[in-house]
Amino acid sequence: MSLTASLIPPAVRRRLEARDARVRADGVRHGIELMRARRDRQRYRYVFVVTYGRSGSTLVQGLLNALPRVLVRGENDLYLLHLYRALAAVRAFRERHGEHGSRNVTSAFYGLKAIRRSAFMQAMNDIVTTSVIGNLDPADFDVLGFKEVVWHRIEPEETAAFFDTMDKAFPGVRYVLNTRDPGQALGSGFWQKADADEARALIARVVEIQDHLRTTRPDRVLDVAYEVITGDDTAARDRSLRGLGEFVTGAPVDDALLARLQTVLDVGYGPFPFARAESDAEEPVEA
Repeated sequence: MSLTASLIPPAVRRRLEARDARVRADGVRHGIELMRARRDRQRYRYVFVVTYGRSGSTLVQGLLNALPRVLVRGENDLYLLHLYRALAAVRAFRERHGEHGSRNVTSAFYGLKAIRRSAFMQAMNDIVTTSVIGNLDPADFDVLGFKEVVWHRIEPEETAAFFDTMDKAFPGVRYVLNTRDPGQALGSGFWQKADADEARALIARVVEIQDHLRTTRPDRVLDVAYEVITGDDTAARDRSLRGLGEFVTGAPVDDALLARLQTVLDVGYGPFPFARAESDAEEPVEA
């Protein structure tokens, strides 16, 4: 006890020590609450663009980023699929060996049953959230996501389980199903080095996945057709733009926001915007 503390009457000292303990405890509780809030899987809403190469997905990405409080990043090689497969592998391993003394410290599988699926869900959400936000202010956004063109890598037999996992990792997740006539998409530089039959099969696989999402989550998908948003029918185009904005933000698109979305259509997105020839492209960017 310090000399100063020894001069304080015992009753007063006990009250001060009790108050100090309460302050410390409150601080710890507050810190825990902040940590939980930062990792709450429902803190943000999530939207992912499901499509194939040269479908106009980079343009759709631009439209999404023109919406208020929405941040949608570009392609990332669908790293979520690797995380899902890690979870699927450990669950299968646990089913095979979980009863082999996994609660016994002498077992080769000690602790196997302690691996929780929820930890994988949280990790998937944390990785997407932090990588999408990057060095931006998290308070500036309500909706996060990315667009991707390699959804064909999801095998048919794992499709349902993969998207069920997505539902748990990203509660209420929504999908923008970006489409374009496959014949037009196949004629672009993205596919020209690929075998024609293989390219058609990959696009067909994405179409299968889009159909799966339409069937299983009809209230959480929206179709956006490249031909409509870039076509000459302005009424159809504007209906599609308004529908996209309301689907993602949950609020009607007023005339000012519609005008903002319309200006996005005047910007070149992707490797060869406005149907430029490959030789005219200056800065190839994956579309």
